[in-house]
Amino acid sequence: MAKLENYLKKYENFLEGIDLSKYSRLRKIKTVEQDLPKSLNPLLLIYKYYWGERKFLNYEDFFKVYWNTNLHHIMEFVKKYFYGCSLQFVEEGFKARLYRTWTSLLTQFHFQYLWVEVFGKRYPLEASAELDMAGIDSRITINGIVIGIQIKKISYRREASQRRFTKRQRKLVNIMCEVPYLVIDIEEVERKLNSNRTRETTKKKLSALLSFFNKNFRTLKNGFVVFKENYLYKVENVFLSADNYEDFIPYTVFLPEVL
Repeated sequence: MAKLENYLKKYENFLEGIDLSKYSRLRKIKTVEQDLPKSLNPLLLIYKYYWGERKFLNYEDFFKVYWNTNLHHIMEFVKKYFYGCSLQFVEEGFKARLYRTWTSLLTQFHFQYLWVEVFGKRYPLEASAELDMAGIDSRITINGIVIGIQIKKISYRREASQRRFTKRQRKLVNIMCEVPYLVIDIEEVERKLNSNRTRETTKKKLSALLSFFNKNFRTLKNGFVVFKENYLYKVENVFLSADNYEDFIPYTVFLPEVL
C-alpha cells in the first residue's frame, strides 16, 4: 500500500475537479432530516473510499454505491418516514443529505492528508469512521498527550464552541481541540471593505478576517477552500502548548484578537 503522503496532490486534483455549481441545488433540499439509523450512516463508506482505500470517487459514483449497498435499509426507512412518497423523492432527499456530509468530510480529509504530508513521521495521525462517530475527526499524540481534533467551520460571525467533552471521548483522547475552517464570501468582504457605508470598526474586523483567510487557506480553481501548510505549523504550536489547557482548546485560540 502506498504511503499516505504520496496522495496529497492526487487528492487536491480530485477536489479541484468537483463541479460545485452542479450540486448547488442539493444544498437547498432538506426533505430527509431525520436521524439516520446506524445501518444508514454514510461515514463507513466515505472513510472506506476516501481515507482507507484512497479511491476518490465522484459524487454520483459514491452515491450509487451507497444507495445500492443500503437499499434494503433505505426501504425500511421509507416505510417508517415516507410511506406514500415516491422512491425518486426519497432518493433526491438522501442525495442532498449525503452531499452535505460528503463535502464536509472532504474538507476534513484535506487537513488530514496535509498533516500526514507535513508531520506524518513526527506526529502520526489516526482517523476512522469509529472515531468520527465519537465526535473526533482525527487524533494525534504530542509530548505524550493524545489530542482529538474537530474541524470546525466558522464564518466571520463567531459561533459558539461545542465545549462538549463526553465520557466516550475522554476514553479516547486527553484533550479536544477545535481547529477552525474559515468560510467567507471573499467578494462580499471586499465589497464591504470598499464601501463608504461600512463602519471603520467593521472594516478593521473584516480586514483582519481577510488577512487570516489569505495566510491560512487557499481557494482552488473551482472554489473549494483548502488548508495551507503554514496553517498547520500554527496548529502544531498550539498543540505543543496543550498542557496549558485543561481538556479543551476552543477554535478562538487560532483567530486574531480583533475577531
